[in-house]
Amino acid sequence: MPNCIACNSPTFQLRFSLQDQYDDHYRLLKCESCDCHYLDPRPTEAQLNRAYDDSYYGEGEKKFSAFVEKILNHFRSAKAKKVAGKLSKDSRFLDIGCGDGEFLSQLSKQADFELYGLEIPGKAAERAIERTEFELIIGDLASTSFPSQHFDCISLIHVFEHLPNPTESIEIISKILKSGGRLIIEQPNIESWQARLFKDKWLHLDPPRHLNLMGPKALKKMLKQHGFQCVSESYFSPQFSPFGVQQSLLNLIFKKREVLYEHLKGNKEYVKSYSAFNLFMQKLFHWLTFPLFVMTDLIASIFRKGGTMKMEFSKSEM
Repeated sequence: MPNCIACNSPTFQLRFSLQDQYDDHYRLLKCESCDCHYLDPRPTEAQLNRAYDDSYYGEGEKKFSAFVEKILNHFRSAKAKKVAGKLSKDSRFLDIGCGDGEFLSQLSKQADFELYGLEIPGKAAERAIERTEFELIIGDLASTSFPSQHFDCISLIHVFEHLPNPTESIEIISKILKSGGRLIIEQPNIESWQARLFKDKWLHLDPPRHLNLMGPKALKKMLKQHGFQCVSESYFSPQFSPFGVQQSLLNLIFKKREVLYEHLKGNKEYVKSYSAFNLFMQKLFHWLTFPLFVMTDLIASIFRKGGTMKMEFSKSEM
């Protein structure tokens, strides 16, 4: 029985069937108890190891080209400034799933924070370990042994949806976060207009890596059960949402999913069946239509239907 990944309930609704980049097939189910969306069957360890191989992290020194990384760093810098503005200068901060650590690097420029990054073994961790602005812990959240009431702020930026045990992870976070501390979660919005429009072709389903997807109400309900109160929420993300529409549109056209995304990462093996002209036209479509889809995401965000949701929670005082 495909019980819910978040609450273990056996009752569910079938949303649709979908296929990943490796031609494996799944169903997307919605829990009738907690409204969490999850994959059935649950990806095996072998499937996840393949999905997180070196190609996932990009073929070069960075995940993307220098030009794309420069643009992404602009967004990371803006995000770091916004986060830093809500923290005291001696705050202890943990970024779960820190990747190569660029966000923490940007955050270190804002104040003398005590910074920590947690990343699973792999290419991203190998890049992050070279940095000196923060302390890197290699492993997963369940294997860490942080003291109770240790951090002032914890972030999961496009990480929560990858967690195989979201409830257990929130329990650990609640333990290591100080009373009154902040929890920042940014993830795809499964209740967005683009998710509903594109269904199985939606980029941000990202099977088999995205194991759980919760809408705003479901996430707030889950966090409230663990002593967290939502203090701010946003549904506008020019960094992630416009590309979600663009790649999803391309997924409707091409047999393979995420061709442009893999091309931007330099995954030559995955895109080898597409001509250089075809790939160039996909990139041209991306750059020419980007302003349009920034505007459509801005409109969607007014109705809380943007492709990405960013929520900040406060842990209740003990």
